[in-house]
Amino acid sequence: MSCDFSNRNSPTYFISGTINGLLATGLVLQNNGGDDLRINYGANSFLFPTRTSLYNVTVKTQAKDFSCTVANGSGRALSDITNVTVSCQPKQAGYVIVSNVTSTNISVYSVNPNTGSLTEISGSPFTNALCAARGLAISPDSSYVYAACQGEDKIRVYSITKSSGMLVEIAGSPFNVPSGIPTRLSVDPTGKWLVLGTNNPSALIHMYAISANTGALTFLGSYATSAAQPYAVTFDATGKFVYAGIGLNGNVDGWTLNTTTGALSSVGSPAPGGSNAIDITTDPAGRYLFAANYSGPGRIFVYTINPTTGVLAQISGLGPGFSTINDSPDSIFVDPKSRFVYSGNQTPANLAGFTLDISTGTLTTMAGSTFSGYSGALAMDPSGTYLYSGTGGFVRAFTVNPTTGVPSLVGTFAAGTDQTSIVIASY
Repeated sequence: MSCDFSNRNSPTYFISGTINGLLATGLVLQNNGGDDLRINYGANSFLFPTRTSLYNVTVKTQAKDFSCTVANGSGRALSDITNVTVSCQPKQAGYVIVSNVTSTNISVYSVNPNTGSLTEISGSPFTNALCAARGLAISPDSSYVYAACQGEDKIRVYSITKSSGMLVEIAGSPFNVPSGIPTRLSVDPTGKWLVLGTNNPSALIHMYAISANTGALTFLGSYATSAAQPYAVTFDATGKFVYAGIGLNGNVDGWTLNTTTGALSSVGSPAPGGSNAIDITTDPAGRYLFAANYSGPGRIFVYTINPTTGVLAQISGLGPGFSTINDSPDSIFVDPKSRFVYSGNQTPANLAGFTLDISTGTLTTMAGSTFSGYSGALAMDPSGTYLYSGTGGFVRAFTVNPTTGVPSLVGTFAAGTDQTSIVIASY
């Protein structure tokens, strides 16, 4: 019998390298199957804290909507290793999935990667007379889509067939909503947790665990909000915090997320806003939270996120919020590269565009804004090239000028009635 003692007394060295193109959170690297290293948005380098002689750098968890690969990732170290390269590219949009709440169905379109134009897939729309899907959310790997179903007050879960875009309801669906009318919902960047917002008269949000194998939901608990109608909910981009926009008064409540149990703990007093925070989102790095306040005067409120505590602070000098030029903004979206912010305004029907100063969170109205067409729902492909809006029985596709953010219409595609949410399956 012989034993290999070749590594027992070998010198050990640090393993490091460069990162290219990472504009998302969620990337986790490993060395030798362990020593997990979480990489921040925009990072251009990494260093494993544990010294080793043999090394094998791999991707444990991909960044949201990105595909990252490793080069020069393995070998025996004879000195500190600095030439490992991690290259990240945005995934390609495969399908645009749209909720049509009044016609109680969901439309699915394939995406032309060269133009952004849409083609409705065979079998679409997918109709369930019991499910008026007010909100949609998608798993980070685009395997499942979650629908907040008004009428029956349930959550329905569908698997997405990558080859065709077909939606197939999973075993056990629909899943119970313990109280309130379900509105919007959000999945965290790891795909482990889902949070659900509710409408009048509920002053509760609900937390669920997501099965990694099946996408099925397990109810974890309900959390009281500072006032009724916690209509809009979101995880921050880092997956550390949960926020709820309050319809009754426009404030935003916040919680820290226990990433082991899914339990929530309040970050403290709600952040004040305007009136009726009907949609909220964070930028891709999790530095700012944006709230669309529906009731007049229409405003977008911007908050800094304390990266340690999750506490929100309205940006100094914001005053009454950034005007959308017209009343009734009820959707908001930040582009994947944190360059631009878009808001859909109901009265009158138009789309407002802003450039974002990522160092301050300040919004500046784009040249030519507002743009034609009410947008009750907004989404962009992972590259930030195409913008999609749900409006008046149609989905509109736009190309986005990478310098100015100004959208140019590609085409208008028929949908059902009353679009309220759009998600994009990317591969």
